[in-house]
Amino acid sequence: MQDILIIGKGSYIGESLKKWLEAYPEDYHVEIVSSMEGAWKKADFRKFDTAIDFAGIAHINNIKEEMKPRFYKVNRDLSIEIAAWAKQHGVSYFIFFSSMNVYGDYCDNITDRSKTNPTSFYGDSKLQGDLGIQKLADDKFRVAILRPPFVYGKGCTGNYNGVSRIAKRTPIFPDYKNRKSMIYISNLCEFIRLIIEDRAIGVFTPQNKELVSTADLVREIAKCNGKNIWFLRIFNWIIKPAVKRTRTFRRAFADDCYDLSLSDYYGFKYCLVDFEESIRRTEN
Repeated sequence: MQDILIIGKGSYIGESLKKWLEAYPEDYHVEIVSSMEGAWKKADFRKFDTAIDFAGIAHINNIKEEMKPRFYKVNRDLSIEIAAWAKQHGVSYFIFFSSMNVYGDYCDNITDRSKTNPTSFYGDSKLQGDLGIQKLADDKFRVAILRPPFVYGKGCTGNYNGVSRIAKRTPIFPDYKNRKSMIYISNLCEFIRLIIEDRAIGVFTPQNKELVSTADLVREIAKCNGKNIWFLRIFNWIIKPAVKRTRTFRRAFADDCYDLSLSDYYGFKYCLVDFEESIRRTEN
Protein backbone atom coordinates (compact mmCIF):
# COMPACT_ATOMS: atom_id res chain seq x y z
CA MET A 1 0.00 0.00 0.00
CA GLN A 2 1.38 3.40 -1.04
CA ASP A 3 0.26 6.59 0.66
CA ILE A 4 -0.13 9.40 -1.89
CA LEU A 5 -0.79 13.10 -1.35
CA ILE A 6 -2.10 15.18 -4.27
CA ILE A 7 -1.65 18.94 -4.01
CA GLY A 8 -4.35 20.35 -6.26
CA LYS A 9 -7.82 20.05 -4.74
CA GLY A 10 -10.39 21.38 -7.18
CA SER A 11 -8.10 21.04 -10.19
CA TYR A 12 -9.38 18.96 -13.10
CA ILE A 13 -6.29 16.76 -13.35
CA GLY A 14 -5.74 16.45 -9.61
CA GLU A 15 -9.31 15.36 -8.92
CA SER A 16 -9.28 13.00 -11.93
CA LEU A 17 -6.07 11.36 -10.72
CA LYS A 18 -7.51 10.88 -7.23
CA LYS A 19 -10.50 9.00 -8.67
CA TRP A 20 -8.23 6.96 -10.93
CA LEU A 21 -5.97 5.81 -8.10
CA GLU A 22 -8.91 5.12 -5.80
CA ALA A 23 -9.97 2.43 -8.26
CA TYR A 24 -7.04 0.46 -6.78
CA PRO A 25 -7.95 0.53 -3.06
CA GLU A 26 -5.58 -2.30 -2.16
CA ASP A 27 -2.62 -0.47 -3.72
CA TYR A 28 -3.08 3.20 -2.90
CA HIS A 29 -4.36 5.39 -0.12
CA VAL A 30 -4.94 8.86 -1.59
CA GLU A 31 -5.60 12.25 -0.02
CA ILE A 32 -5.91 15.60 -1.77
CA VAL A 33 -5.32 19.12 -0.45
CA SER A 34 -5.60 22.59 -1.90
CA SER A 35 -2.53 24.56 -2.93
CA MET A 36 -4.31 27.82 -2.08
CA GLU A 37 -3.56 30.08 0.89
CA GLY A 38 -1.16 27.66 2.54
CA ALA A 39 -3.80 24.92 2.98
CA TRP A 40 -1.27 22.31 1.83
CA LYS A 41 0.88 22.97 4.93
CA LYS A 42 -1.89 21.60 7.12
CA ALA A 43 -1.38 18.13 5.64
CA ASP A 44 0.92 15.76 7.52
CA PHE A 45 3.45 15.09 4.76
CA ARG A 46 5.24 12.59 6.99
CA LYS A 47 2.44 10.09 6.35
CA PHE A 48 3.05 9.97 2.59
CA ASP A 49 5.47 8.08 0.37
CA THR A 50 4.59 10.15 -2.71
CA ALA A 51 3.47 13.74 -3.27
CA ILE A 52 2.12 14.97 -6.61
CA ASP A 53 2.05 18.73 -7.16
CA PHE A 54 -0.50 20.29 -9.52
CA ALA A 55 -0.17 23.78 -8.04
CA GLY A 56 0.11 26.49 -10.69
CA ILE A 57 -1.59 29.13 -12.76
CA ALA A 58 -2.71 27.71 -16.07
CA HIS A 59 -1.84 29.06 -19.50
CA ILE A 60 -4.80 31.36 -20.07
CA ASN A 61 -5.67 33.55 -23.03
CA ASN A 62 -5.09 37.30 -22.83
CA ILE A 63 -2.21 37.11 -20.37
CA LYS A 64 -1.21 40.66 -19.47
CA GLU A 65 2.20 41.96 -18.43
CA GLU A 66 0.93 43.00 -15.00
CA MET A 67 0.20 39.30 -14.28
CA LYS A 68 3.89 38.39 -14.60
CA PRO A 69 4.86 38.62 -10.87
CA ARG A 70 1.91 36.41 -9.90
CA PHE A 71 2.88 33.72 -12.44
CA TYR A 72 6.41 33.52 -11.04
CA LYS A 73 5.16 33.61 -7.44
CA VAL A 74 2.95 30.57 -8.03
CA ASN A 75 4.50 28.56 -10.86
CA ARG A 76 8.08 28.98 -9.67
CA ASP A 77 8.26 30.05 -6.02
CA LEU A 78 5.27 28.13 -4.61
CA SER A 79 6.15 24.99 -6.57
CA ILE A 80 9.71 24.94 -5.24
CA GLU A 81 8.47 25.71 -1.73
CA ILE A 82 6.07 22.74 -1.80
CA ALA A 83 8.79 20.40 -3.07
CA ALA A 84 11.26 21.58 -0.42
CA TRP A 85 8.61 21.15 2.28
CA ALA A 86 7.86 17.62 1.06
CA LYS A 87 11.56 16.73 1.14
CA GLN A 88 12.01 18.23 4.61
CA HIS A 89 9.07 16.17 5.91
CA GLY A 90 10.24 12.82 4.60
CA VAL A 91 8.43 12.35 1.29
CA SER A 92 10.65 10.10 -0.82
CA TYR A 93 9.03 10.52 -4.25
CA PHE A 94 7.81 13.79 -5.75
CA ILE A 95 6.00 14.33 -9.06
CA PHE A 96 5.71 17.86 -10.45
CA PHE A 97 3.23 18.79 -13.16
CA SER A 98 5.06 21.14 -15.53
CA SER A 99 4.04 22.05 -19.09
CA MET A 100 4.84 21.58 -22.75
CA ASN A 101 5.06 25.38 -22.90
CA VAL A 102 8.60 25.19 -21.53
CA TYR A 103 9.51 24.44 -25.17
CA GLY A 104 7.61 27.46 -26.47
CA ASP A 105 3.97 28.38 -26.86
CA TYR A 106 4.07 27.13 -30.47
CA CYS A 107 6.97 24.76 -30.56
CA ASP A 108 6.73 22.96 -33.92
CA ASN A 109 8.06 19.37 -33.63
CA ILE A 110 10.05 18.68 -30.46
CA THR A 111 12.69 15.99 -30.94
CA ASP A 112 14.92 16.70 -27.93
CA ARG A 113 13.26 17.13 -24.55
CA SER A 114 16.40 18.75 -23.10
CA LYS A 115 16.21 21.79 -25.41
CA THR A 116 13.78 24.10 -23.62
CA ASN A 117 12.86 27.44 -25.16
CA PRO A 118 10.00 29.23 -23.38
CA THR A 119 8.52 32.12 -25.34
CA SER A 120 6.22 33.57 -22.66
CA PHE A 121 6.48 34.25 -18.97
CA TYR A 122 3.97 31.44 -18.41
CA GLY A 123 6.34 28.94 -20.04
CA ASP A 124 9.38 30.43 -18.34
CA SER A 125 7.74 30.43 -14.89
CA LYS A 126 6.87 26.74 -15.30
CA LEU A 127 10.40 25.97 -16.46
CA GLN A 128 11.97 27.82 -13.53
CA GLY A 129 9.74 25.86 -11.19
CA ASP A 130 10.60 22.47 -12.63
CA LEU A 131 14.34 23.23 -12.82
CA GLY A 132 14.30 24.41 -9.22
CA ILE A 133 12.59 21.20 -8.12
CA GLN A 134 15.07 19.05 -10.05
CA LYS A 135 17.89 20.65 -8.03
CA LEU A 136 16.32 19.25 -4.84
CA ALA A 137 16.58 15.66 -6.06
CA ASP A 138 18.92 13.22 -4.36
CA ASP A 139 19.03 9.54 -3.40
CA LYS A 140 16.40 10.03 -0.71
CA PHE A 141 14.19 12.44 -2.66
CA ARG A 142 13.38 11.11 -6.11
CA VAL A 143 11.83 13.58 -8.55
CA ALA A 144 9.77 13.16 -11.72
CA ILE A 145 8.86 16.13 -13.91
CA LEU A 146 5.88 15.80 -16.28
CA ARG A 147 5.63 18.12 -19.29
CA PRO A 148 2.38 16.98 -20.91
CA PRO A 149 0.71 18.61 -23.92
CA PHE A 150 -2.96 19.60 -24.27
CA VAL A 151 -4.94 17.58 -21.65
CA TYR A 152 -8.63 16.90 -22.31
CA GLY A 153 -11.51 14.72 -21.17
CA LYS A 154 -15.06 14.84 -19.86
CA GLY A 155 -15.51 17.94 -17.74
CA CYS A 156 -12.20 19.51 -18.78
CA THR A 157 -11.64 23.23 -18.98
CA GLY A 158 -9.58 25.24 -21.44
CA ASN A 159 -8.99 25.13 -25.17
CA TYR A 160 -10.82 21.87 -25.86
CA ASN A 161 -14.18 23.45 -25.06
CA GLY A 162 -13.54 26.26 -27.52
CA VAL A 163 -12.80 23.77 -30.30
CA SER A 164 -15.88 21.76 -29.33
CA ARG A 165 -18.12 24.83 -29.63
CA ILE A 166 -16.76 25.58 -33.08
CA ALA A 167 -17.24 21.97 -34.23
CA LYS A 168 -20.89 22.06 -33.17
CA ARG A 169 -21.66 25.32 -34.96
CA THR A 170 -19.58 25.80 -38.08
CA PRO A 171 -20.76 24.47 -41.47
CA ILE A 172 -17.24 24.57 -42.97
CA PHE A 173 -13.69 24.13 -41.69
CA PRO A 174 -10.22 24.17 -43.28
CA ASP A 175 -8.81 20.74 -44.10
CA TYR A 176 -5.33 21.80 -43.04
CA LYS A 177 -2.83 19.13 -41.97
CA ASN A 178 -0.96 20.40 -38.96
CA ARG A 179 0.24 18.17 -36.09
CA LYS A 180 -0.80 18.50 -32.45
CA SER A 181 0.13 16.49 -29.38
CA MET A 182 -2.72 15.76 -26.96
CA ILE A 183 -3.28 13.45 -24.02
CA TYR A 184 -6.61 12.09 -22.84
CA ILE A 185 -7.12 12.34 -19.08
CA SER A 186 -7.38 8.56 -18.53
CA ASN A 187 -4.13 8.01 -20.43
CA LEU A 188 -2.38 10.67 -18.35
CA CYS A 189 -3.68 9.24 -15.08
CA GLU A 190 -2.53 5.75 -16.05
CA PHE A 191 0.89 7.10 -16.98
CA ILE A 192 1.21 8.71 -13.56
CA ARG A 193 0.12 5.46 -11.89
CA LEU A 194 2.81 3.54 -13.78
CA ILE A 195 5.62 5.89 -12.83
CA ILE A 196 4.46 5.80 -9.21
CA GLU A 197 4.80 2.03 -9.35
CA ASP A 198 8.31 2.32 -10.80
CA ARG A 199 9.26 5.43 -8.81
CA ALA A 200 10.69 6.61 -12.11
CA ILE A 201 12.81 9.76 -12.16
CA GLY A 202 13.63 12.38 -14.78
CA VAL A 203 11.67 14.50 -17.26
CA PHE A 204 8.69 12.86 -18.96
CA THR A 205 6.70 13.90 -22.02
CA PRO A 206 3.67 11.55 -22.27
CA GLN A 207 1.03 11.94 -24.98
CA ASN A 208 -1.56 9.99 -26.90
CA LYS A 209 -0.02 7.60 -29.41
CA GLU A 210 -1.61 9.57 -32.27
CA LEU A 211 -0.62 13.02 -33.52
CA VAL A 212 -3.70 14.79 -34.86
CA SER A 213 -4.52 17.91 -36.83
CA THR A 214 -6.98 20.55 -35.70
CA ALA A 215 -9.21 19.35 -38.54
CA ASP A 216 -9.06 15.79 -37.16
CA LEU A 217 -10.20 17.04 -33.77
CA VAL A 218 -13.06 19.11 -35.23
CA ARG A 219 -14.10 16.17 -37.44
CA GLU A 220 -14.32 13.73 -34.53
CA ILE A 221 -16.23 16.16 -32.31
CA ALA A 222 -18.67 16.90 -35.11
CA LYS A 223 -19.17 13.18 -35.76
CA CYS A 224 -19.99 12.54 -32.09
CA ASN A 225 -22.62 15.27 -32.18
CA GLY A 226 -24.22 14.28 -35.49
CA LYS A 227 -22.97 17.47 -37.13
CA ASN A 228 -22.06 17.60 -40.83
CA ILE A 229 -19.14 19.85 -41.74
CA TRP A 230 -17.56 20.51 -45.13
CA PHE A 231 -13.78 20.29 -44.84
CA LEU A 232 -12.25 22.45 -47.55
CA ARG A 233 -8.65 22.86 -48.72
CA ILE A 234 -9.41 26.07 -50.55
CA PHE A 235 -8.39 28.09 -47.45
CA ASN A 236 -5.01 26.41 -47.02
CA TRP A 237 -3.05 28.92 -49.10
CA ILE A 238 -4.18 31.63 -46.67
CA ILE A 239 -3.51 29.65 -43.48
CA LYS A 240 0.17 28.90 -44.04
CA PRO A 241 1.37 32.56 -44.15
CA ALA A 242 -1.22 33.56 -41.52
CA VAL A 243 0.24 31.06 -39.05
CA LYS A 244 3.52 33.01 -39.17
CA ARG A 245 1.85 36.39 -38.72
CA THR A 246 -1.05 36.10 -36.28
CA ARG A 247 -1.42 34.56 -32.83
CA THR A 248 -4.95 33.30 -33.50
CA PHE A 249 -3.88 31.28 -36.53
CA ARG A 250 -0.77 29.98 -34.74
CA ARG A 251 -2.84 28.73 -31.85
CA ALA A 252 -5.26 26.94 -34.17
CA PHE A 253 -3.06 25.65 -36.99
CA ALA A 254 0.64 25.70 -36.08
CA ASP A 255 2.45 22.41 -35.48
CA ASP A 256 2.79 21.90 -31.74
CA CYS A 257 3.89 18.38 -30.96
CA TYR A 258 6.34 15.97 -29.42
CA ASP A 259 7.93 13.46 -31.73
CA LEU A 260 6.26 10.18 -30.84
CA SER A 261 9.63 8.66 -29.96
CA LEU A 262 9.77 11.01 -26.93
CA SER A 263 6.59 9.49 -25.49
CA ASP A 264 7.11 5.77 -26.04
CA TYR A 265 7.16 4.80 -22.36
CA TYR A 266 6.05 1.27 -21.47
CA GLY A 267 5.44 0.64 -25.17
CA PHE A 268 2.58 3.19 -24.98
CA LYS A 269 0.60 0.81 -22.80
CA TYR A 270 -0.49 3.82 -20.71
CA CYS A 271 -2.60 4.87 -23.73
CA LEU A 272 -5.62 2.81 -22.76
CA VAL A 273 -8.00 4.87 -24.89
CA ASP A 274 -7.37 5.73 -28.54
CA PHE A 275 -8.05 9.17 -30.02
CA GLU A 276 -11.47 8.46 -31.56
CA GLU A 277 -12.80 6.73 -28.45
CA SER A 278 -11.44 9.51 -26.22
CA ILE A 279 -13.43 12.10 -28.14
CA ARG A 280 -16.58 9.97 -27.90
CA ARG A 281 -16.14 9.71 -24.13
CA THR A 282 -15.43 13.42 -23.78
CA GLU A 283 -18.41 14.51 -25.86
CA ASN A 284 -20.90 11.97 -24.50
